Amino acid sequence: MLPKNNLISLQEARGQMFSFIKAYKPSKTIRRLEIKVRPVDMMAWLTLQKDEVKIYGANQSDSMSIAGIGEAVCIRAGRLGSFKKVFQSLRSFLLPQYPYLQWYGGFCFDDRHQDGDWKEFGAYRFILPRFELAAQAGKMIFCCNLIGKIDTREVLKQLAAIRADGFGASGGGRNVFSISRRTDQPDQRRWENGVSRILRARPVKKVVLARKTVLDFQQVPDPWAMLRQLKAVTPNSYHFAFQFKNKVFLGASPERLYQRFQRSIESEALAGTMPKSAAPSLLQKSEKNKYEHALVVDAIDGSFKQLCTAFRKDRRPGILTLPNGHHLITKFQGQLKDGVNDEDILQFLHPTPALGGTPRPAALKLIRILEGFSRGWYGAPIGYVGLDWAEFVVGIRSGHLQGKKLSVFAGAGIVQGSEARAEWNEVENKISNFIKIIR
Repeated sequence: MLPKNNLISLQEARGQMFSFIKAYKPSKTIRRLEIKVRPVDMMAWLTLQKDEVKIYGANQSDSMSIAGIGEAVCIRAGRLGSFKKVFQSLRSFLLPQYPYLQWYGGFCFDDRHQDGDWKEFGAYRFILPRFELAAQAGKMIFCCNLIGKIDTREVLKQLAAIRADGFGASGGGRNVFSISRRTDQPDQRRWENGVSRILRARPVKKVVLARKTVLDFQQVPDPWAMLRQLKAVTPNSYHFAFQFKNKVFLGASPERLYQRFQRSIESEALAGTMPKSAAPSLLQKSEKNKYEHALVVDAIDGSFKQLCTAFRKDRRPGILTLPNGHHLITKFQGQLKDGVNDEDILQFLHPTPALGGTPRPAALKLIRILEGFSRGWYGAPIGYVGLDWAEFVVGIRSGHLQGKKLSVFAGAGIVQGSEARAEWNEVENKISNFIKIIR
């Protein structure tokens, strides 16, 4: 990496990119230009762009982040079919000469239960952005991806439309979002009935019952201002946003589903919750929460036994404290068997009992019946896929914005010992980060 004082501006990099695009010849493989640039504020940059497709992602420490606009390639479908076919398609575009090239996207929670609100997202959707900013440890590159027969004039027009200046390092002040109405689905009476039905169900041990809280705004909110303010109140989380046309899925997830680098894999069980006002020791003593957590640990343990030659896990659950609560967490690390790929990992892990329940088929059936809405990408794997690595987080602490309407999702694990009102309050606590930024 060049010394910082030798780096060029985004505006200067855009000029180099014009030459790259004009010289492009149709290719069956990706052609990619990466230019080292002086860092800019990604969300301020995204706010100024007019593209219908915009994406953002940042890791828990905010030491790595990406922002993309447009699509060089998009792989999507309304039904999953199989994880294997999806990942085979993704891998076919990845090349060793472009080590920073990655797909970004995700899957829906349950492709048997979708609705029109999530049409642009589908059962899965992954993109290689046309233009991309990628940052790591304070260093940034500006990238362009080209493949196949492109309309050079249209791509140059898209590049010319990119705002490459006019935004500062901090990206502006706080935005105010005025709510005109709030509705909950299911409402509290139906929620209590749903909890009662789950507790009577056999052989179900656990079902994660979710709620959709719909907030209607007086004006159409800026999703990137919303994400910026969400980041400010949710440190130590994975922050993400996917905008397809006028619909945006955004959130701040504390939960990694898995991370793979070559043959090494990491995952974690995150289940069992108490408000931050409670002492962490109370969570560790709660039989109900320990049981709920143990169901997730057992499920991941069973999956790792099938996927790995060897693995280890924490001897006892730890405490993860976030701004709105304490959570039990158990971490796993392992070495994958030869021939085990991302499609196999997702087939085993998604959804864990932390988001679905156990036994899985019976839990999913109850979720479809009792919730009354499609989860879409809520609770589902979202992330990135590179040449020999992948990472997926669970799309929780999230919302779906379309026009003046924001649907915020959160759930609670229902097990024997659960009380409907307490679980309702737990969900209310989980959506508090969104409520906090829009009041």
